[in-house]
Amino acid sequence: MLTENNFYVQSLRDHLYYLRSIKNFCITIELSFYKNNEDYIKLSEDFLNKSTELLKEAFNYTNGIVSRNAIDNQIYVTEFTLPSEKLTEKLFNIKIDKVITEEELKLKEGIRDINSELINNIKKLNEQALIFARNFKDFCNDIRTKLDNNELFSFSYSDFFNYLFDEINTYIEDLERIMSMESYSPIYAASYEYNFATTLEKTARFIRDYVDVSRKDVYDIATYYVNSFGSIIDKYLKASISPNVQENLKVETNKLLLDYQQFLKDLLSQLINKEIYFITPPVSIDNIYSSINFYKFVLDGEDSYA
Repeated sequence: MLTENNFYVQSLRDHLYYLRSIKNFCITIELSFYKNNEDYIKLSEDFLNKSTELLKEAFNYTNGIVSRNAIDNQIYVTEFTLPSEKLTEKLFNIKIDKVITEEELKLKEGIRDINSELINNIKKLNEQALIFARNFKDFCNDIRTKLDNNELFSFSYSDFFNYLFDEINTYIEDLERIMSMESYSPIYAASYEYNFATTLEKTARFIRDYVDVSRKDVYDIATYYVNSFGSIIDKYLKASISPNVQENLKVETNKLLLDYQQFLKDLLSQLINKEIYFITPPVSIDNIYSSINFYKFVLDGEDSYA
């Protein structure tokens, strides 16, 4: 059973990370449609506004403070988040609500007093967020189905939606676990780590598919990570559930993750400096970088507060 402290920590951590991911997914989806797809563009904007609203509510419950590890690992906002938003605005002629980003960049280290009122508020937020995440998943399923049936056109490729569904499914599954006050078990931990490994493999595919075709060097490195994460996924599928096996897999994954993290950091630096081009909004690449940071944070262990 989860303690109230862990319930608060894990709930808030998930909302701050996944709701920002959904926010960026919505921007990418909206910008992937031609102007004649007004209904889908409008729905994307509606989901974007709702994800931003829920993210701001989650942020308010932090009281402006999170753990030192969360700040150091840049799991909520990165050094590239605000520049990526500004560059996306410039390249695609849209307006992004950057207020929440600017506020999150001011987060400080500290411990929030967790009282019964706050727990009740987080419970309500969990319920709202779960409904929202399921509705967003249905919306994306509708788009994906129509794309597959050639009933709709979008510049978002299959690998984008594969990555998106991994993230949304993990958010939904973890929220359901938290809401039932269920602690991590060895089986759940292995599943959680496996889910992240599959997500990272898909992010490498995403980078490979969306990078400027003239950058064969980036394409080849991304392919290396696709294959490397694929090998780790295969090991998770075949591994026995024991502390030693899981620890060895965690160490191997973390080593690869550190290399991949630096690769994405270099790409984002080039992107902000206009030295490389992707056929996707810059916020999409920053979103992948934050997912790497988040996974590393989870692999390194849970914090005592968000």
